[in-house]
Amino acid sequence: METIREEAPSSYLMKLVGFSEVKFSHQPYESADFDVGGHKWRLIFYPAGKVDEGGKDHVSIYARIENVGASMQIDAELKFFIYNHNNKQYSVFQDGTMKHYNKEKKEWGFAQMLLFSKFNDPKNGYIDGNACIVGVEIFVIKPIEKVERVVFTQNPPENKFTWKISHFSYIGDKRYYYSDEFVVGDRKWRLKISPKGDKKVRALSVYVQAMAYLPNAVASSTYAKLRLRLLNQKNSNHIEKRVFHFYSRENGDGSGISELISVEDLNDESKGYLVEDSIVLETTLLWVSETKVVDSI
Repeated sequence: METIREEAPSSYLMKLVGFSEVKFSHQPYESADFDVGGHKWRLIFYPAGKVDEGGKDHVSIYARIENVGASMQIDAELKFFIYNHNNKQYSVFQDGTMKHYNKEKKEWGFAQMLLFSKFNDPKNGYIDGNACIVGVEIFVIKPIEKVERVVFTQNPPENKFTWKISHFSYIGDKRYYYSDEFVVGDRKWRLKISPKGDKKVRALSVYVQAMAYLPNAVASSTYAKLRLRLLNQKNSNHIEKRVFHFYSRENGDGSGISELISVEDLNDESKGYLVEDSIVLETTLLWVSETKVVDSI
């Protein structure tokens, strides 16, 4: 596959001046050593193709590793570059496959990177002033050392929290009021209310906030599906809402209901939600995610 880009390769670039002298050579030009990923490499360029690998009538190019042990395997992705002087951009050649370097196979590349006639025709821009520029970009793939494992758990242990707010009328002037913290999964949580609402509509707003992580917990997004309830203290006519949210790593990220019940209905004691100046809120974390870093999937 050939693509175009303006940026030069990040691994190695070389310019061959007086190229016409060697353009018919089937023998390779080997670059100086260069380092990528802690290994020594060479760029190998065949001006007239590597014939024994099918490179007849083409230019061929390879990247060779110089220091690989007997039991070692180096995995790498390769991109080869030819500079086009006409459009002042690089033609980039890659096949999208991983190359496995080892003691038996130290060299990978393209036997048929570009037709010999196309490469050497000055009109195409690859040769300018009897010079050409080729290069390589090598990305060494290192085996991952750890894997993040995210588990979504339904009804985790101790997933219900009940908050009775006594002397409710005394907190009416506060914009926000907070519960004690409780633990579900690997994180602490708390309830947050706005007694008169966050919006223009006068209503009780209730949110569940994700707080600090437990010691040794992995700080990542936390998913939770919540059931929020305002309990009716006279009958079973509870007000219930469900929300779900990916909580960020930030302490205090919250999600909930901005209009759980109007202030008028809440203060009407005949409806049973405010009894003896107390209300009872309940939240249940129906689903919650926990993250671990493990050695393998």
